Amino acid sequence: MNVLVVIAALVFVLDQATKWLILARFHQHEEVPVIGEFFKLTLAFNPGAAWGMFARFGHSNTILTAFSIATVLALWMLRRSLSVISLPHRIAFGMIVGGIFGNLADRIHYGCVVDFLLFYLGKTIGHWPVFNIADSAICTGVVLYLLITLWPPKPRVVPELPPDRKFGAPPAP
Repeated sequence: MNVLVVIAALVFVLDQATKWLILARFHQHEEVPVIGEFFKLTLAFNPGAAWGMFARFGHSNTILTAFSIATVLALWMLRRSLSVISLPHRIAFGMIVGGIFGNLADRIHYGCVVDFLLFYLGKTIGHWPVFNIADSAICTGVVLYLLITLWPPKPRVVPELPPDRKFGAPPAP
């Protein structure tokens, strides 16, 4: 479980550090181009879930905070049945848990989630909804977990030693 905890902690710290930097240097909706029109930094507050869903419901932050806590508890209790045994599974789960804790900390501290990454994907799609490191970690972790689970690596076949040969013994002449 150490890898899972380390990855979750790294995601949480990176997420909170980047949000702290953005909060210290930006005004709400201020945009700073990083890569032309394609990628900008901006400060946005999201009281809802992904893409602002449920933002208009009363008490959405309280409900989403409770949901986040329940999700982390469920993941912890179901970790064995969810096959969190391999290193890739632990990395994926660490990303998910770290991301959930990053956004949960925002909800508790600010009453909403701090977002700051803005991408423009052309005239057809337009601007992708503003997001943060925690959101990226959650999505990447879920996709990684599904890929590993649905298409597990083929087990390596290790040739067996002949019965007359013991481990570490030189081959018979």
